[in-house]
Amino acid sequence: MSRILAFIFVLLLAANALGQKVSASLDRAATSVGESVTLSITCTNFTPSSQPMLPSIRGLRFSSAGTSREFQLGSGGRTSTYTFNVLVTPLKAGNYSISPIQVRHETRLLKPKPLKLLVLPAGEKPKQGNSQSQNAYVRLLPTKTTAYVGEVIPVEIQLFFIDSVNVQMPELVADGFNVAPFPKHKQSRVQKGNQIYQVLTFRTAVTPVKAGKLQLGPVKQSMVLRVRQKQNRRSPFNEPFEGFFNRYQQVPVNLEAKAQTITVKPLPIANKPASFNGAVGQYTMQAKASPLEVTVGDPVTVNIQISGQGAIESLNQPKLDWPGFKSYEPSFTTKKDNPLGLLGSRIFEQVVIPKSDKIAEMPKIEFSYFDPIASQYRVLAKGPFPLKVNPSGKPVEPVIGGNTAQETGEKNPPPQTDILTIKHHLGSLGQARPIVARPNFWLLQSVPLLLWLGALVWRRKTNALANNPRLRRKRQVAERTHAGLTKLTELAKREETGEFHTELADLLREQIGLRLDIPAEGITADVVYSSAASKKLGEGTRSDILKLFAASDRASYAGSQTTSELKANLALLKEVFSALK
Repeated sequence: MSRILAFIFVLLLAANALGQKVSASLDRAATSVGESVTLSITCTNFTPSSQPMLPSIRGLRFSSAGTSREFQLGSGGRTSTYTFNVLVTPLKAGNYSISPIQVRHETRLLKPKPLKLLVLPAGEKPKQGNSQSQNAYVRLLPTKTTAYVGEVIPVEIQLFFIDSVNVQMPELVADGFNVAPFPKHKQSRVQKGNQIYQVLTFRTAVTPVKAGKLQLGPVKQSMVLRVRQKQNRRSPFNEPFEGFFNRYQQVPVNLEAKAQTITVKPLPIANKPASFNGAVGQYTMQAKASPLEVTVGDPVTVNIQISGQGAIESLNQPKLDWPGFKSYEPSFTTKKDNPLGLLGSRIFEQVVIPKSDKIAEMPKIEFSYFDPIASQYRVLAKGPFPLKVNPSGKPVEPVIGGNTAQETGEKNPPPQTDILTIKHHLGSLGQARPIVARPNFWLLQSVPLLLWLGALVWRRKTNALANNPRLRRKRQVAERTHAGLTKLTELAKREETGEFHTELADLLREQIGLRLDIPAEGITADVVYSSAASKKLGEGTRSDILKLFAASDRASYAGSQTTSELKANLALLKEVFSALK
């Protein structure tokens, strides 16, 4: 018996290990001296206990570029990824093998496959098959490649571009699918090598309507790129402003992402409930009826709420064809908990009228659906509901109108005359104060003027801010710094060394970029040797900047630090900020 238990334990460990892996990739396989590439080390289904251990390779310099985390839900369960981004800067030409890369997970060391990097001499560019792919490209990312008919599949379309003036909505070819409308896209930025890409993320959901191997895509994307023109060496006899206004050209491009194959399985026929009406997903149901004591012919309102995850807008009400009741057309409302409408609830209201006082209850309400994760049908039921139906009473005799006036001994009042005498005095109306003499009248007249003056002042401030990019950047950096210092204090208390130094380096780059009036992206410790830093920064400030960058680089590959060490770095950062101001 003990051998069997030991064997099962080994199998469980092996199954767990299969789901945990490490992979590494470069954003491009060829570069030139001084042109950095991004090394991504991805840990799947586990969080590493320390920073990855990188090899020491002559001719290559490694520096941390931050981390990211992602979660995905699919038919196989939840998948998480933790990615380390490392900037690799080549110092001399040659063919390099980046190996070994080691990531510690508990008591094991996981190693991805070796990576090859070709480094050309400085100024020499690697050959590229399509120059447009370096300026813009599009990706199609479905969350799953296997689904059931009627199962909702979230889809992402990511558009990467350097500079553009006109971006159209993507066109997704999806034969055999119902496609949900695109909500408002999200915009972000990402650095790949030495290029900063704008990223537009379009999200939608597709629902397969038939079984088989279906093609989702391709995605067609039209846009106009702004591409820098190569400037030829000008002759001294050329016009002084020749080419000044033509450094960029607009290039219309049509991008395309390859189609993805989605395997769609039919819904099983076995154990299919009679009440199933096509709902696929995961749901719960609430139901109630009121009032529960009525008279024959009085209405009873049935309220059914179905909530969960799936195609909420396509849910149908459970059938209420009950004998002994007269039913009316139901009404419904839909509440969405996310922009794609994959989470939410659908509420149905239907009026039924009992036809007989012999009815003692309202029948059971059943709603069935297919659960794609468990691959089985499920049935939800509420009721039956006790109902008391009283027999109808006798109709009330209508009152016939007649002469209901009571006779009195009083004489009839004299009839009113049609013509009244003219009044020559206004009476109390003549004592009223004219409206133009009232203070409230002039106070109300001044409100539009005050609103106009306030709008004019606000507009001038807005225009002044729009025409002053340095002031806008200064405000943005101030807000970013205030939030970042608060975050650094919390990270120091929790001794989260990696995130602390990543945030510290980002804040330092923002402040240096603002002080030297240069882009913050890509700033390294070498900036202190530039001519601009020598003119605008003191020797002590430059020395402190070097210390902070060195501390961040060491923290990317060293062990954790204590709270006191992290607070010391935070105090030095604040001193540098004071000097930069």
